Amino acid sequence: MFLCASVPRGSFFLKVYMPNPFQNKLVIIIITMLSMVAPFCIDTYLPSFPSIATDLNASAVQMQQSLSLYLLGFAVMTLFYGSLSDSLGRKKVFLGALTGFTLSSIGLTLAENIHIFLVLRLIQGAFASAGIVVGRAVVRDLFRGQQAQQVMSAIMILFGVAPAIAPIIGGMLETTFGWRSIFVFLTAWGAVLILLVVYGLQETLPKEKRHSMHPIVLLKNYGHALTRFHFLELALIVAFNFGGFFLYITAAPQIMFKHLGLGPGDFHIMFVPMVGGMMLGAFLAGRSAGRISVRRALQAGYATMLVGALLNLGQAIFLPVSPFTVIAPLAVYGIGMSFCMPMLSLLGMDELPEHRGLASSLQSFTHMSMNAVIAGVVSPLVFDSVLHMALTMSLFFGVALLLFINVNRRKSLEYMLEQ
Repeated sequence: MFLCASVPRGSFFLKVYMPNPFQNKLVIIIITMLSMVAPFCIDTYLPSFPSIATDLNASAVQMQQSLSLYLLGFAVMTLFYGSLSDSLGRKKVFLGALTGFTLSSIGLTLAENIHIFLVLRLIQGAFASAGIVVGRAVVRDLFRGQQAQQVMSAIMILFGVAPAIAPIIGGMLETTFGWRSIFVFLTAWGAVLILLVVYGLQETLPKEKRHSMHPIVLLKNYGHALTRFHFLELALIVAFNFGGFFLYITAAPQIMFKHLGLGPGDFHIMFVPMVGGMMLGAFLAGRSAGRISVRRALQAGYATMLVGALLNLGQAIFLPVSPFTVIAPLAVYGIGMSFCMPMLSLLGMDELPEHRGLASSLQSFTHMSMNAVIAGVVSPLVFDSVLHMALTMSLFFGVALLLFINVNRRKSLEYMLEQ
């Protein structure tokens, strides 16, 4: 079992001094790689939409459904992984989910029609969600206060590499080997993670702190969480913050091919600046931990998001469509969004300190349910127009901003992360 220790202010990627510093850093790397499963599953195959549709005789709507079904499976299973890990331990849940993920990725490699492909995407999403849910609980098992904020920020910086490189990897695999090679890549990623969890990850939840899996007890715990207004409010804030940004991720094929006239090998033009903004925001969040109050940090993050949303709306109304005008405001918005995300996620889990796995599950369920609706319903309605996408992003951010204004009034905000 790991022990918490103090972290020198201003350290980067966390020079965490513990009884086994190598093991501690390895844990952070493993949790980051587990979190990368989700963006890899979403972003690597986006450049292959046209070729998959041709090979499997699928429509554009069915290809969009392959994304929304993945997100649906992801969202539903997030409700269970946290409670399972609170009862069985973190490591067993990781291994079970990774096995299912790897097998479903093999199935997708071999899929011969769109119907099998869609079913397997649903299954793949169901298993892929364990990494984010249980990984976040592991972080809170091991770290406290300022240190937890720094660890979450460091993971987000490393995690940010995934959506930046995923479409680039996908585009290279697509043009060199064809779309099936993308799912071979995901299969290999799952297999590597199984080995890393088996040999590199110790259990972080002792048996004496585990909870019963009895249905009555679970229902009582979920009922308690769902009556905590402040917890639900924080979960919704994160979901709406990311929702406007995620709209552009789901619409990336249309933006790249239709609006910008680019090809499968050009997705880095869009994703590198967007994810670069997210990584910069996460880096600044880690640097700010302990230097400025949580309240002031969140206010600064929302001010940055507001600037990004207004720039995006302005370019859609007044400027011609180009890579710079479409993508630059998204990078600015991403800085503010990822700057706020570690603090908001930790504040949410600290609303339910005895059930952090369950809290992480409900956070992820809220987040991914919103993403599934955006991918399956909202994005197809607006991706034909740059202006409609900008207006929709502004709407999502406006709801998040109103919720944050209410959270900002809470007197306890300054002290919650220090517990």
